Amino acid sequence: MGDVGVAYSGAQPYSLTHVTGLAEGLEQLSRKDFDVLLLDLSLPEAPGLDALMHIRERFESVPLIALTARGEDELAGQALQAGAQDFLQKGQITGELLARTVRSAVHISSLQAALRSLSFIDGLTGLYNRRGFLTLAEPHIKRAQRLKGQFLLCSADVGGLKQINTVGSYDEGDAVLRAVADIMKRSFRDSDLLARLEAGTFAALAVDATTDKAPIIATRVQYNVADFNNRTIRNYELKLTLGFVEFDPSGAIEDLLQKAVLESHGGKRRRSSGKRTRGVE
Repeated sequence: MGDVGVAYSGAQPYSLTHVTGLAEGLEQLSRKDFDVLLLDLSLPEAPGLDALMHIRERFESVPLIALTARGEDELAGQALQAGAQDFLQKGQITGELLARTVRSAVHISSLQAALRSLSFIDGLTGLYNRRGFLTLAEPHIKRAQRLKGQFLLCSADVGGLKQINTVGSYDEGDAVLRAVADIMKRSFRDSDLLARLEAGTFAALAVDATTDKAPIIATRVQYNVADFNNRTIRNYELKLTLGFVEFDPSGAIEDLLQKAVLESHGGKRRRSSGKRTRGVE
């Protein structure tokens, strides 16, 4: 490791770590954080886009500049499509060009990360949206399949949201949804995955939990709903219906989530037939 000198006046010096192969590079990336990665696309053990694809599978967010040979314009374009932020042609790199490209790659990567975050976040509640939930749940599925692990999917449905919007206002309905998001945060652990799927339907993936934890979670949610209802006198009472589904290694995350949602909707049907619990069913 050595210091890369200042390329031109005002540029920041970089500390450079050099590796000679993909395996060593992946090991370094797993051990420490790097501001930017310069990747030669002619590595003997992973030519063309192979190395880039391996890196992007494990390290999605690190800014990456592809190094190509003269005449490899098509490969450079493919590298950008595969996740590189920029490219440089070997033999044509100057200090000023390198510094400018590094700054550009880091800036582009930051913008891309912000856009990914926005596309995964529900703007009203700050929880993940359906897309974010399904995307981020996938690693938990693979981990559970590989290690024979467990997790619990929970669906929470806001009862009477349409009536709340009518009796109060849509602003009041939005306030309720934000309150439910807060209830979910207080009812689940920081390691659990929370989302607002649509309208008044929320979901949680409880990591390393099985169905025997469902009553504990339901009690916690019930306590937080009751606390919300007791804080202020309103023209309505918040009620959440819950549905739980344990991880099934043969099922896709969409199917498991749909089962949990159906369970919570079943709770609403039971409530209408007379089986009631204050706030949560």
